[in-house]
This record gives sequence, structure tokens and C-alpha cells, in this order.
Amino acid sequence: MDTVPPRRRRAGREQLLAAALRLFLRDGIQATSLQDIANASGVTKAGLYYHYKTKDEIVLDVLKPLLDALPAVTRRAEAHRTHAAQVDEVLGGLIEIALDERAGFAVLVNDPYLTQLLSQQPSMRQWWDDTAALLLGPDPDDQTRIGLAMFINGLPGASRDPAMAPLDDRSRRSHLLECGRRLLRPATGT
Repeated sequence: MDTVPPRRRRAGREQLLAAALRLFLRDGIQATSLQDIANASGVTKAGLYYHYKTKDEIVLDVLKPLLDALPAVTRRAEAHRTHAAQVDEVLGGLIEIALDERAGFAVLVNDPYLTQLLSQQPSMRQWWDDTAALLLGPDPDDQTRIGLAMFINGLPGASRDPAMAPLDDRSRRSHLLECGRRLLRPATGT
């Protein structure tokens, strides 16, 4: 019989996830052990195993809200008729996620272990392929490809950089959207 109330178990899981995200952000996923997560969350390793069997399960659960939000951004963009409107929808959606999930987005973009893990998830590979194709448009030039890489990789820094502290999120969104538009403008200037 399970004697631990469900609410307490849930709090334990949330505590584990918060500790894991802090460690992933600070040390990287690969350098973070299950013991590190248990220690940081104040539970035993057995307590951690009650909730999760592998570190990959923790990684995917930590990032679940973010990973669930990404495909919806692309679906909303696909409903627009013009390429410019589609690009704005994706850029705006990614900016929103990056600002709402700052730590998780930084791990998503910057951690090589996560890149490898997500490449094994067919739905995430398909999402990225669809999103990149939508942002790049038909026959993208090298400048546009580089612009996409700069935008995606720059979002975590722009959302977390202390130098950006004077900007409220509304201003950040506006400036980031304009930067994204400029970076994804084809070399012809159209």
C-alpha cells in the first residue's frame, strides 16, 4: 500500500526537476549524475529512482513544457498564407518560449547531449526540419542559413544576459523579433 500522499509525491518530483534543471544549466547534462540531482534536491538516490529510472527520463520531463510548446508554434505558423507572416509567427513563438522558459531554452539550445538525445526522437527531428524549412523558405542562401543559426543560438543569451535586465520582456520581444527578421532576410534584401 502506498502511504505517501499524492500531493507530497508531486512536490518531490517538482523538486527533483527544479534541481535537475539548475544542474543541467550550470554543469551540462552529461556532467550531471543522478546522484548530483538527488543531492541537490535533498532526496536519496533511491528516492530519485522512485520517480525516474534514467537521466534521460529526467531530461525529457524537465523540458516537457518547452518541447510540447514548440510544435504548436510551427502549426500556428503554417496556418498563415504568406511566408513573412509564417516567419513572424515562428520567430514570435520561439521568442515567447525562450523568455518564458529561459533556463530550459538555454539547455535546449546549448547542451550537446540534449541535441543528441532529441535527434533520436522522430517527432522532434520532424519538428525541426519543418520549422527550419518554414523559416528558411525555398532555396535559402548561405546568409539566411547562418542567420537562422545565429537567431536560434542567440536567443538564450538575449533572454538571460544581465546586460538586458533594463529591458522589460515586451521590449525584448520587440527587439528580438526585429533582429530575427533581419537575420532571416535573404541576401538579396527581399
